[in-house]
Amino acid sequence: MKSLNYKKRKKAQLHFLFVFSSTLLLIFCSSFFTIYAGKKGVEVLEKKHTEYNKIFEKHAAITFEIDEITKLVYKLKNKKRTLGEHKQFQGLISSMRMNIEKEIEKTEMMTVNQFQLYKELLGQIKAIQSIIDDYENEAEEYLYNRDLLEKCREKYREQEG
Repeated sequence: MKSLNYKKRKKAQLHFLFVFSSTLLLIFCSSFFTIYAGKKGVEVLEKKHTEYNKIFEKHAAITFEIDEITKLVYKLKNKKRTLGEHKQFQGLISSMRMNIEKEIEKTEMMTVNQFQLYKELLGQIKAIQSIIDDYENEAEEYLYNRDLLEKCREKYREQEG
């Protein structure tokens, strides 16, 4: 026995089945896309995290080295040294400064302007070194001229006496 609305029920069941399967397909595709996008997002985040850690490590290393340079500049400025010792100290400071500059140039390709502050600090250190050199040269010239003046005074006293 078939019901009187058999065709109508069959049509409604097919319509329900079509809408239900379309909904399931849509949910499946959305879930797949969400999982795929999440996976890509996690990969990007891990890559950025690794990159930022490398940058942080470089920043920490460069900061430590600049601190060492600052200590050496302070020692150079505040302790009386011979000209040879002064030049050795300046050479040591310059080599450390140049190593940092090379390191920054290597890493500059990966990151844009991450090390601008350090470039400025190195420029200031270079300026301080040249000022200390100028001061040291002036001090040497002053001592030389003072010695010459003392010799002239002694010679003048000997001629008078």
